[in-house]
Amino acid sequence: MAIERSDPLKNLMPGPPLAVAAEALFIINLMLLPGIAFLALLVLWAVHHRHPDPLVRNHLRQTVVTCLWGGALLVSISVGIFVLGGFDNPWSWVIGVLYFTLFHAGLILLGVMGLVRAINGRSWRYPFVGPKRDD
Repeated sequence: MAIERSDPLKNLMPGPPLAVAAEALFIINLMLLPGIAFLALLVLWAVHHRHPDPLVRNHLRQTVVTCLWGGALLVSISVGIFVLGGFDNPWSWVIGVLYFTLFHAGLILLGVMGLVRAINGRSWRYPFVGPKRDD
């Protein structure tokens, strides 16, 4: 069963709204409402993870897995930097803040790229932390 996609040159947003919502919640989790947007993303995944459209399943799976891996890496490596270097060492703070800022900004950039792909009706895989695509 082939799913008809609208023409991207004639429509403002040819991608499925659920895929766009998943990517938007990923970015909102990183920038505006951490935790709350993640819970909303988990609810969206729980309700729609067996959606008939493979593009929706792709974006839901990518965002949920990347949120879990990204959050785990962000917290665990940041804590590791301070545990190994000590809280009173200024270099621990320099390295910890740099790591957190660069990794977090990288996730935001990848989230924007995923949002653009969802809006355009294309599949997406987050590098390094995203699961392999089914297609």
